[in-house]
Amino acid sequence: MTRHGQKSSTASSFAAFGEFVSNKREEILQSWIAAIDRDPKISTSDKLTYTQLLDHLPELCAELAALLKKPNADDVKKEAKDDAKAHGWKRWRQGYKLDELVREICLVRHDFIENWLEKFAAINPDFDSNAQNGARRVVERFFDNVIIEATVQFVREHRQAMRQATAQRRAERKKRIAAKAELVQLASHRLREPLGPLFFALEALLQQESLSPHGVEIIGLLKRNLKEEARAIDDLLMSVASLLNGRRSKE
Repeated sequence: MTRHGQKSSTASSFAAFGEFVSNKREEILQSWIAAIDRDPKISTSDKLTYTQLLDHLPELCAELAALLKKPNADDVKKEAKDDAKAHGWKRWRQGYKLDELVREICLVRHDFIENWLEKFAAINPDFDSNAQNGARRVVERFFDNVIIEATVQFVREHRQAMRQATAQRRAERKKRIAAKAELVQLASHRLREPLGPLFFALEALLQQESLSPHGVEIIGLLKRNLKEEARAIDDLLMSVASLLNGRRSKE
């Protein structure tokens, strides 16, 4: 057989394999889900329904079939890339860990190569070793790209969530700082507010000519006590401000 004839035969075998995958898609998907569900290292899958576990696997299976029929079809590759990203996004939302996501796709790839490639070869004598090796390479590249795209999207979602959590913590911290500053300002106003009128009242009394020497002495004592009270309030507010600033730096 000529080289052109070999290529034509291989392409025909790939197309037949792709058609086989299309026809067996439901069985293949059930096999994939069973492989995922059996693996104890993907514990998050236990919390999901069958439909939730499927997610974008049906689309990926269909795109793999299409790619086997046309290995160089760029539109199929783009669709597979988009669905792989969507699968990574969904698994992030479902609570998967990154290692669970990668392990899941590896299990699916292993199940497909070990079971379905072999089953097709068993019923198609024309699907010789060369065709099988070529098909295996197409399948491996397909799932390698799925792993890469799904992982990149998963990590992107994780980073976005971390950025949002950090921004939220900063916003909450600013609110707490603003509330503390407002508290100190309010306390300062409330504590100082009565002192001013008292000082003015005492000064007015001192202007009274009828005030006795004993009265002058009493007013002087009251003024000194008010000044001590003002200093005590200042010291208290400084201590509170210092305490709040210390907590702020730790936050």
